[in-house]
Amino acid sequence: MRKIIQWGGVVSVAVALAGCGSLDVGGPAAAPSAGPPVTITQDVAPSALLAVLNGPAFGPSLSGLVTATARPREDLTVLQAGAQPRAVLSSTAPAPPTVVVAGRPGAPGKGATSYLAAQYASRLKHWRGVLAAQRRAEANQGRDTMTAWLRGLGLSARTDRLADPPGPADSLVAESADAASALAGLEEEDGNVFGSRRVLVLYTPNLAGRPPAGELTGDTVLVVTPFLPTAAVASAAQADLLAAGAAQAAVVGPEVTGAQLAALVTAGLSQGGRRDSVSAPVLFANASAVLSPRAVAQLTALLPRLHGAGVTAVINGFASAPGTAEMNYTLSYERASAVAAFFESRGVPAASLIIVGHGAGDPVVSGGSGLNRRVTVVIEAS
Repeated sequence: MRKIIQWGGVVSVAVALAGCGSLDVGGPAAAPSAGPPVTITQDVAPSALLAVLNGPAFGPSLSGLVTATARPREDLTVLQAGAQPRAVLSSTAPAPPTVVVAGRPGAPGKGATSYLAAQYASRLKHWRGVLAAQRRAEANQGRDTMTAWLRGLGLSARTDRLADPPGPADSLVAESADAASALAGLEEEDGNVFGSRRVLVLYTPNLAGRPPAGELTGDTVLVVTPFLPTAAVASAAQADLLAAGAAQAAVVGPEVTGAQLAALVTAGLSQGGRRDSVSAPVLFANASAVLSPRAVAQLTALLPRLHGAGVTAVINGFASAPGTAEMNYTLSYERASAVAAFFESRGVPAASLIIVGHGAGDPVVSGGSGLNRRVTVVIEAS
């Protein structure tokens, strides 16, 4: 069965760790540096990941998701839904380590002898080796620190002890309210440091109800259900979340893999980073999801890359502004689905295709232009 994800909308764990060091691997005597010191560290902005569980059943899924998506300076909060929601976990990931390396060695002046030129070449080679080694050391230190932080969370043991909440608390509306309240508390403590890098993951078997307008302002919301929602049910829940202020919303069922969930969460936590489309937009006729001959030619050109090992294609469908929000979400999904069906018919594994319906969000031009009736394909290699 194809893995279906339907998105809509417009297109977080920090203990400070800073160290500095140098690596003496032997080499020629140092000369005065001509350049400034080089600082090696990851440029990672603060982000927030908040999950709401309705009970222990989704604990393993959440543990895997947190492990796969953990990033420096990410604020992680896990709640249990209930009439009085309970904090299961609240922690902040370490900041990335920092290493400072002495600046590039100064070059000899004009008219330098061949001996001085050779000495400079040797010092420059040594400096480049030190720089490369320190970059590896910074990456290893950052990875080890994140691994230790994840191990210390004990998330699996915490979620195993959860109990199922009573009826009304076990719903999309209740979990949205719990998440919104917790995020408001984070903002009061830390200010608006997360920007658009805030992701809510709501695990619920009940998609009924509509969160109040403005409750989810600016958040990316991912709803995980234990059943396979129909396109109509997913579109309705998605529209309700967007009406509540979510920047993006997706409703997924058990057919979605852990890797696909992680990809969606990671994209939300790193909002502002570039993701380049590898295809020109595939355009559609008004109110249609039928591929044109031109579209077929465009998609055929992508097949060699899609057959590569470890490749995932994110297929993004869009609609133009006329029509209701629900109609546009459904149509954008159908367009992306038509592209996925084409790829599948040419031997691309269904499990490597992620279908994303954006509705009328992120228009190329305002209004009902045909340029908005499109599908774009983003190919990612693991």
